[in-house]
Amino acid sequence: MKIYLLKNVPSLGNKGEIKNVADGYAINYLFPQKIAQRVNSDIIKKISEKKEQKIKTDKKQKEQALELAIRLKKIILEIPLKFSEKGKGAYSSVNSKRIVEELESKNIHLLENQIELKKSLKKEGLYDVPLILHPEVKASLKIRINAIVSEQKE
Repeated sequence: MKIYLLKNVPSLGNKGEIKNVADGYAINYLFPQKIAQRVNSDIIKKISEKKEQKIKTDKKQKEQALELAIRLKKIILEIPLKFSEKGKGAYSSVNSKRIVEELESKNIHLLENQIELKKSLKKEGLYDVPLILHPEVKASLKIRINAIVSEQKE
């Protein structure tokens, strides 16, 4: 019997898939638990419409990611960071959260998990930070950390 899964079922399949199962398994377990329903023409039509919609949204998201990648290529993000003395350690660091905040101020919206920063940036200089804007679109962001030397009172 062909069924349409309404929920993820380990060892059978994921939500939204059409599977072929034994009649008894479907009638006695899957249907009463509301885990699946019998496949008919309406369900097949609904699935094809969902697939078309998903393809359209994926295409649109990919185009937006490509546009953002081009925009990010032109930007060098300047981030000031307080240092104790020239060449010494920084008081704070630049992490994914700080990068997202700096980009927000430039009206560029990213999520922290889109930034592939292995370690926090703690030294002055120019860095290339890899970004994942879409599963198929990767980019890099140039970040320049400028030192602000704080003067200590003696």
